[in-house]
Order: sequence, then C-alpha cells, then structure tokens
Amino acid sequence: MTNLSDNPLRLAGRIRGFLLLTIVSLRRALRSRQTAVCALLLAFAALAVVAWSLRHDRDAQEFADDIIFPLYVSFLLPIFSLCYAAPSIAGEHEDQTLVYLLATPLPRPVIFTAKYGSALAAAMLWNFGAWAALSWLAGPAGRILFQPFVPAVFWPTLVYVGLFCAFSAGLRRATIVGLVYVFFLETFLGNVPGIIKRAAISFYTQCLMLDAGTDLGIRPTGVRDPVLFLPLTGDTARMVLATLAVAMFLAGAWLFSRREYV
Repeated sequence: MTNLSDNPLRLAGRIRGFLLLTIVSLRRALRSRQTAVCALLLAFAALAVVAWSLRHDRDAQEFADDIIFPLYVSFLLPIFSLCYAAPSIAGEHEDQTLVYLLATPLPRPVIFTAKYGSALAAAMLWNFGAWAALSWLAGPAGRILFQPFVPAVFWPTLVYVGLFCAFSAGLRRATIVGLVYVFFLETFLGNVPGIIKRAAISFYTQCLMLDAGTDLGIRPTGVRDPVLFLPLTGDTARMVLATLAVAMFLAGAWLFSRREYV
C-alpha cells in the first residue's frame, strides 16, 4: 500500500529537480558559444548606433526609423531569442545528452518547462540588455524611448522563445529552420505592404512600439505609412502576442511529450 506521504515528497523532489535543471540549463546556455555570437552581434550593433548618433540633431523618430525597426525589432530581438531557444532540446539531442534527461523521474512537460524557462531567462537578459545599451548609446533620442518600449521587448520575447522551443522539440535542425524563419518572415515579410506582414511577430512588435510612442511623436513613416502598414492598436497587438506565447509554449510541450527521440 502506497504511503500518502509519498505524494508530497515526490512533488517536492520534482520541484527541486525542475529548479536544478533550470539553473543548470541557464548556466550552460550563458557559457555556450551562443553567448559569444550574441556579444559579437551586439558589438556590431553598438558601433552602428554610435556612428549613427554622431550627428547631434537626431531625434526619436529617426532612431525608430533607422535603428529600432530595421535593426533591433527585425533582427536582434528574434536572433537573440533563437540563439538560446533553438538549442534547448535539439542541442541536447545532438549532444546525445537528452537520453539522460528523459531517464530522470521528471515528467516530460516538466523537463520542457525547465528548458523553456532557462532559454527565456537568457533571451530576456540579452534582449533587454541590448535594448538598454542601444538606447543609451543613441543619446537623448534613444533614452526617451527606453521605458515606453519595454513592454514591446517583453511580449515578443515570450513568443519567440516559445516558437523556437517548439521548433527545438519537434525538429532536429531547429536552428536552421529558425534562421530561415527570421530572415524570411521577420526581415522580409514583416516589412512588405499589405496584411501578409501579420504572419511576422515583428509586425505586432512594431504596433506596440507605435502605440507606446504616440505621445512622443513616433509615427509610421516610409514602408510603415499608415495606408500600407495598417497598424493594429496596442491592446490588440498585446492580446495577439499573449495568445501566441501561450499557444507556442503548449505546442512545444505537446511535441516534446509525444515525440520519440532516437
């Protein structure tokens, strides 16, 4: 007969295992080559912003048009998320260490949640760190936008990490598929006229930023002309991103629970 006290002990053991796996995964991620790649990309972006800011009459609208939308939103934000989320499961599979994780008493959804949590923490660190660095280096034109645009960094990061973790759980070459997604959907489709751009997460990120920057004079210009860009309200964009974040996480957990890894 099973002792009733076993259930709380088992639950406590799983919680400890979950926390330990999350911490170890986060430590490994921050010490990986992905961190070196992120640091190199951020260094190039920082140099670009410094060169951009040498003209002292720059304003917030120019910072949004020249740096935020084309460089940070369409490239750095998804790439930093990809660097840590795509290898979360697929990397363990390639290194042949996934079998040891699956042999632990932790259920698969708990393992996936731990890997997701570590990837999310690392991606948040880099995405917010990059946003803070670029905003500060841009001078007054960037610093005035730092706080209003914080939610527009948080919500897309949740979606990107969930999406790339789902890729990682379902695809062995998740990083390659993720790169195709970033360069095709986020960089190309996210900036074309019409509603097709709504297939890109970067579109909703830009909608959040445009909504938050209304009082600061940030408006659609160029390819983001209102007639061509067709922006959504901030609340609608936030709701879409929140829904996508939950859906991507659940899809990844389901794929990881169902897939047979050999």
